[in-house]
Amino acid sequence: MTTTIDTRVKSVYKLAKTYPDNEQLQEAVGIVKTLRRSQGQLAYWSEQHKIDKKQLKAEIITLSKENQELEVQIRLKSDNIEVLKSELEQINEQMKQLTQDKQRAIAQRDRVIADLKKIETEVEIATIKVQKTNNLFGKFSIIWTLIQSLFFSDNPQDFGKIDNTLPDFDDKEQMKTDPSSINRSLLDGK
Repeated sequence: MTTTIDTRVKSVYKLAKTYPDNEQLQEAVGIVKTLRRSQGQLAYWSEQHKIDKKQLKAEIITLSKENQELEVQIRLKSDNIEVLKSELEQINEQMKQLTQDKQRAIAQRDRVIADLKKIETEVEIATIKVQKTNNLFGKFSIIWTLIQSLFFSDNPQDFGKIDNTLPDFDDKEQMKTDPSSINRSLLDGK
């Protein structure tokens, strides 16, 4: 069909050249030329639209892939953030524990320092008393009282009892001390 239209358009152009004074024919040629230009422009814009459509589709696919990659990265970073938050919580707990341990150690150190100052004061007082006392028994009594207060502060009055009884050896043979038993023992090698 396009060939028959092209053939007819060519024949109209020839007629217009042959009869340049015919206004209707010249007007028809002008309309045909306008229609052909419009058709060409339509074909150009149609082709350009197809190209733009393909490019847009390619860009959409590219952007979609990039979007998926970004979503994966966001998920990974989100997971990393959760891990880091967990580690931070553990570090905070450890810091709290260390702070409490330090506070306990400082309190214990302060108690030990106070005890040492108390001992130092007692020793200084005992030293002054010993220096002022002329009696040797009094000096030893002061030192003994100091030792009791430092080392036996739980109950200085109860020092326990010493058991001086000998164990019972009835079931064992006793050594005889008469001369004949000693000589016999030496001869037997006992």
